[in-house]
Amino acid sequence: MLVFLKESESDLLCTDAWRLPRLLFVCKIGGEESGIPRVMHKHDERLEIMFMARGSGDYSIDGVHYLVKEGDILIFNAGITHEERPHVSGDALIYCCGLDGLHIDGLKLNQLEDRKQPGVLPSGDRYSELLCIFELLWLQVSRKEQRTLAIINSAVEALLLSCKKVWQESAADPTSENKVLGKRIKTFIDAHYNQELTLQSIARDLNINRFYLIHSFKAYSGYSPKQYLIRRRIGEAQSLLLSSDDSIAQIATQVGFENVTNFHRVFKQIVGIPPIKYKKLWLKEEG
Repeated sequence: MLVFLKESESDLLCTDAWRLPRLLFVCKIGGEESGIPRVMHKHDERLEIMFMARGSGDYSIDGVHYLVKEGDILIFNAGITHEERPHVSGDALIYCCGLDGLHIDGLKLNQLEDRKQPGVLPSGDRYSELLCIFELLWLQVSRKEQRTLAIINSAVEALLLSCKKVWQESAADPTSENKVLGKRIKTFIDAHYNQELTLQSIARDLNINRFYLIHSFKAYSGYSPKQYLIRRRIGEAQSLLLSSDDSIAQIATQVGFENVTNFHRVFKQIVGIPPIKYKKLWLKEEG
């Protein structure tokens, strides 16, 4: 379940190192509903922080695959393509929040960690701390009648500090030269996913042998270029379903599908439910 805050309900506080962002939403998902995938997508306007309190899943962040386990914290910087595939579990519990307006010295807007760092790390001794922070945020934001902004802002600050500590205590993820080509292919598909793309056209535009393209990208991302392209389109469709009033047919066209029937089929195949059911299930506006 998603609970959103209105823009007028959030204050901005300053610290020495950063300006605290506006909390956009808090999400708490449990049980089998947590197993619905959020396919390849990105958010240019916000940072997202996720906490796997219970459960596991397969996640992709900036093209790198992670097998996420209980206690892991995940950072989705603004503008970074990612995919969320939690494993279906009756006792799963996942928290997530969205933040906008985070400024940290030396980093771009809405970035919490350097892109050389891994996107997922175990919380370790900070597990209980992070669990309490997320639950506090959830309780404060989900209250319809009265919200304490001072508590929300303090919890956001505590969350950011805890996450920064986790990442600062970890070793940087070295950049391998073998990742360069895979990332180049990914960047190209991300920029042209809603256009007519084939293996031949991608290979031609990037001046890469078609078979080398397939092999390199599969090694980098775990997907073939075609699989990634389809998941990228479905991921953007999920975003549009939750953020616009466009029809299913309009959304299908916007993300690169030639007909709505094929879009329905592929969406259900990947997400597990039809587009309209997905929208009704996840789009929860505040009363």
